[in-house]
Amino acid sequence: MERIDTLSDSYAQPYFALKKYGYRLTNILNNANRWHTKLVCNILDRNSKHYVSTTYSRQEDYLWLLETTTYLECNSKLSPKIARIYPEDNSIVCNYIGEYLSNYLLNNPDNISLSITSVFEYLKDINSIEQHKRKFIIPSIMDETFQLIEGFCDDFVFLSKTKAILPQLVDADIKFIYGCGIEDPHIWNFRILKSRDKVEALTTDFDYFQDKINCFWELGYFYATFRWLKRSSFILAHQAEKILLTLTEKFDLKSKFMFWLGVLSSFCGYRDSLLNLIKENEISNLKQQHMIIQGLDERVSYLANKLLCFSPAKEVISIK
Repeated sequence: MERIDTLSDSYAQPYFALKKYGYRLTNILNNANRWHTKLVCNILDRNSKHYVSTTYSRQEDYLWLLETTTYLECNSKLSPKIARIYPEDNSIVCNYIGEYLSNYLLNNPDNISLSITSVFEYLKDINSIEQHKRKFIIPSIMDETFQLIEGFCDDFVFLSKTKAILPQLVDADIKFIYGCGIEDPHIWNFRILKSRDKVEALTTDFDYFQDKINCFWELGYFYATFRWLKRSSFILAHQAEKILLTLTEKFDLKSKFMFWLGVLSSFCGYRDSLLNLIKENEISNLKQQHMIIQGLDERVSYLANKLLCFSPAKEVISIK
């Protein structure tokens, strides 16, 4: 197949750059709507050894993955092990590492508590790198959503309370803990490594890795993505929600605020669909999601107001 400007010319025909090196494509792991920027594949080499390849359309993204995995390794954190690199093709081949968390949960329901706890511990561990206190930062997904909804009709109420109060937190002298983390801690982005004596979680998706992430925000975002697990098993997803909420019971007010802001941030993934439906006056098609977002808007605003009532000099409690 001839190389084209992007990684695929259609969802049906992705370009597999590593064929010329003797690799065989077994299946594609990431969503088709991302193939034009990144192609993640299960592959076999000439000896039928299993690997996972990532090929980017942009060299900057390829270099970022190299830099991030090296950085995590230098900090003794669990991360994909790079086997080979192909700079001319913006491609990285990693040793196969773990099973997708969602698949693992469906196949091993008895290990659900260990699995959810392992993600909890992994995010805390990564967040310990470059950890520091700083004033509140509006998450980029929320900021983008606020910009997206500006200019629409005033009778459509969407995130009005959160949009009004988050800038007040930015201006207030309230410190939160930030460290390294990922802006897209989706359930689909985690894998599980199981050995005889332990279950470990890790992510293999570092496209949005940075050093200004709040761990509790990550956990809230992760919690919200259990909604995708409900498509396969409502009972299992409900159990996962209960386990993670139990782990959050000891959180202080700042951490609870960040957690529910993370939940709201995750649901803002619906923003494009919501805006398209607004234009067509068919909001009823996403009525349930819209109602959830409205409820989260109320909860986040309530917690933010409580924070603003407290002394700004109060210390942030670390994750224990």
